[in-house]
Amino acid sequence: MSTSPYSLDLRKRVVEFIKASNSQRSAAAIFKLNPSTISRWWLRYTKEGHYEARVRIGRKPRIDLEALKSYIESNPNFQTADMGKHFGMSGSGAFYWLRKLNFSYKKKPSPIWKQVKKSEITTKSL
Repeated sequence: MSTSPYSLDLRKRVVEFIKASNSQRSAAAIFKLNPSTISRWWLRYTKEGHYEARVRIGRKPRIDLEALKSYIESNPNFQTADMGKHFGMSGSGAFYWLRKLNFSYKKKPSPIWKQVKKSEITTKSL
């Protein structure tokens, strides 16, 4: 199930369809959307004058990302469990943040974490 908002183009077409003297239920049937979704879009359009999606405010990370980057640069031979203890999280949580910041583990004589773009990884492996 996708949680991303519907496109602005679809919202515009639905609102224009209703403005052309069509019912919300017929719009729901034609565009294959839930009638409550169309009702919310129409209400927002009549009250606020637009049909854009609301801004989703996500949760802020618990750790300081700059401190995480400086830790990685100053400790190139760390283990994720050590990093997790340093920042007060599990080793898998540390691994999650490393992947989120596009750091990848490179097998070399001295194992180190390097920041590599995902596109570089896929092109080198081909």
